[in-house]
Amino acid sequence: MKRFGCAIGYSIVCLSLLANGQSGGDRDNRSEVTRGQEEKSAQQRRGEQGETRASTPQPNIAFAVSNDQPLIYPDSFYWLPDEHTTIMPAAAFQNYLPPPGQPGPHDFFVAMSNCVAPGVELRPRQCENGKVGKLYGGAFVLRSSDFKNFSLAPGFGNANHGRAVFWSPHEPGKCGYKTVTHFDEQYAAPGSVLQDPTLPPGNLIMIYEAEIHCPPAPQGMAAGWVSVGVTRSADGGRTWPAPVPHRGMENNWLDYGDDRYAGITIPGSPGNKVYQKFFGDVLPSAFIDDMDPSGNFYLYVVYQFTGSPENPNPDAKLHIARAWLGDRSGHREVGQLQFHKWYRGRWSAEIRGGPEDGVMPACTASFGEGNAQLSYNDALGRYVMTFVCSSYTCPTPNNCYAYQDSLYYSTATSLERQDWTTPQLIQNSTHPRGTASGAMIMDGGYPSVVSPGCDQGHIGLSGSVFLLSGNPLGDRRFVSREFTIRPLGPLPPREEGALANGCRPHRLEGVRPRREE
Repeated sequence: MKRFGCAIGYSIVCLSLLANGQSGGDRDNRSEVTRGQEEKSAQQRRGEQGETRASTPQPNIAFAVSNDQPLIYPDSFYWLPDEHTTIMPAAAFQNYLPPPGQPGPHDFFVAMSNCVAPGVELRPRQCENGKVGKLYGGAFVLRSSDFKNFSLAPGFGNANHGRAVFWSPHEPGKCGYKTVTHFDEQYAAPGSVLQDPTLPPGNLIMIYEAEIHCPPAPQGMAAGWVSVGVTRSADGGRTWPAPVPHRGMENNWLDYGDDRYAGITIPGSPGNKVYQKFFGDVLPSAFIDDMDPSGNFYLYVVYQFTGSPENPNPDAKLHIARAWLGDRSGHREVGQLQFHKWYRGRWSAEIRGGPEDGVMPACTASFGEGNAQLSYNDALGRYVMTFVCSSYTCPTPNNCYAYQDSLYYSTATSLERQDWTTPQLIQNSTHPRGTASGAMIMDGGYPSVVSPGCDQGHIGLSGSVFLLSGNPLGDRRFVSREFTIRPLGPLPPREEGALANGCRPHRLEGVRPRREE
């Protein structure tokens, strides 16, 4: 494929088709009734196996979003967004007081491509044919002071890589190298970028989509092997480890060293095989839990499972894994993070590639869940999962397809127990699937929620959602919506100093490592 984007070929379209067995000629023969019966049987099996899946009571709220609001950015930006977006206050403006009603300068870590064409005033889509300029893909940092106008953030980006801050070793389709094929050889882009609470400010962790597409498949970037990568920056995200293995790691396909490695993957290895579909754990976003009553800091990654060679049938549900970072006493994990997947109601003892399954009840009778983001709502006193629920219809047993996408939410009181409530529709978020020039069009991919003024990973009763609108496999636009959460009953008491939107006072200031163990 000539395009960088698609992040496993998905976005929502790719993933839903794969998750429901509709890739190529392999179609889903289950009716909606059969799906419901299978889900009920699965719940019974989980009970027999000792799984604890008791959910908490549903909060009495009305969660809604506005219509799409267009965003303004240079014509050199392509396929924005191609993953979730991370939004954090710009470090250089931490003490800046924005004008009333403005969020102030924020940095946006995004997955996209940037066209570099010196001396050329680019027109929209002019760089795609390769005759003008060169496209560079990977992770970029954008800046906005009003959440409407965007440009490349000053001081970020490598000029030799089109101002990207992070990139894969090779471009998609480039398979002529002689070295080992690493887990992120043809695609590497975030995901999420998070401040490590056990280290001083500026020490960031990136959780990113990592893809292999060599040997090349006829489906291009819609087939291959995908993992969840982990890497770190010590300078506020300006620089990240290059894809160069440390000495002794040259033949380790999962690892360049402790600063860039596959944190979550499926059992086995891709080998030198051509795959006809996607296998792996995909579309990750991450959250660091600073509300755990134990005082521990866990990094949680929510993602989807698209199948494996041994288990080619994905379950269309959200999956989750976690790794211990440290605690409030100053202890911290040294070296690579050890991720454990949620499986059968508990955290698996195996690391990196252990067994896994879904974490919450189905969003609809015939569904595909994806594009999830995990946060903590200070006003509600609950963890919140926001995600896309794709609704399917089956006119005949051999003809099932997604006809609409909606945003849903679920809440939990404990990430240790994963006690998620039954997912609920976010009002005004349902949009039909469409077509344009034979391409699938949708509205609402990669929803990334932020409440300005809150700690990273925390939201309040209002804020913004940044999303994809258009073709997940091609031309799309970066748009936003405003969100509001209206309580319909009593809320927990607000902490002293809380913001008007219910966000708590900043807590992590001064948390530093005491000793390494």
